[in-house]
Amino acid sequence: MAGFLLCVVLFGVLYLGAVRTGPGQLLDQMMQRTAAGTWNPLPELNTHRTWATVWILLPPALACLALGHQRGSHQRWLVLLCGAAVALGSNITTQLIKLVWSSRPALVSLSQEWPMNSLPSGHTTMAAGAAAAVFLICRPRDRAFWGVLAGVWAAGWGGYIYIEGWHLPSDMLAAYLVVAAWTLLGGAVVHHVEASDPQLAPLPAEPGIPGGRQAGLCLTLGVIGTAIGLAALLGPVARHGLAEATASPSPWLFMAGAALSSAPAFLLSAVLIPLFSSETRHLTRTSRAR
Repeated sequence: MAGFLLCVVLFGVLYLGAVRTGPGQLLDQMMQRTAAGTWNPLPELNTHRTWATVWILLPPALACLALGHQRGSHQRWLVLLCGAAVALGSNITTQLIKLVWSSRPALVSLSQEWPMNSLPSGHTTMAAGAAAAVFLICRPRDRAFWGVLAGVWAAGWGGYIYIEGWHLPSDMLAAYLVVAAWTLLGGAVVHHVEASDPQLAPLPAEPGIPGGRQAGLCLTLGVIGTAIGLAALLGPVARHGLAEATASPSPWLFMAGAALSSAPAFLLSAVLIPLFSSETRHLTRTSRAR
């Protein structure tokens, strides 16, 4: 619950900073403009975005079915429903937020090019929500491994969507927070289901914090990526001033947007992996005691 409330607070701070302040809008929209005008070797996502949705959802959906099959018959459908609820709830929340706060105040001249509120990103929410479902559905002993893959999947699509110029970097950050909040709620239900499982698959024996190595990998990627993004964004501002740093697209703005649109997903994985693993270790000890 504390983690859920923290996600809500961080979302509010992000919204106020990126949408309701002039400097936040200017930096955000200049990064998006830079990405939209920069060539990249990645395949172009189709205009109607239908196939993008298929590619985002199909691999995680197949993984969920395969991992759900490893569960016991008495809990298989419960964890599958919980994973689906997290993915669906995240996407509904994203669309409701954009429906309630549909407008974007024109605080800078670039606001005329982006009048509607696009925060959070719907496609990034789909990718992160589907990855979160896989993270919840897999067996407890495999959760750290799939947590790393979930971070890769969410970060990869977040960066891809930014590079294609579909969204502002803050939109991807907001999507990650929405999914993290739902994952924490869904995790409470999944742990309740697992607590009643007499054949709970225990965590592999390892010293220190359970899932620590995988969480450390995600933390390293997240911290390095986020630091690079902030340095590329705020370094030119500190040196030349906000107006000059955002006067025209630059490689620094592109680098900052790409890093900030993807790296924070690894930071969330770095928190969720040990959090869930520690709870599972507690459930494992309780199960053995029984």
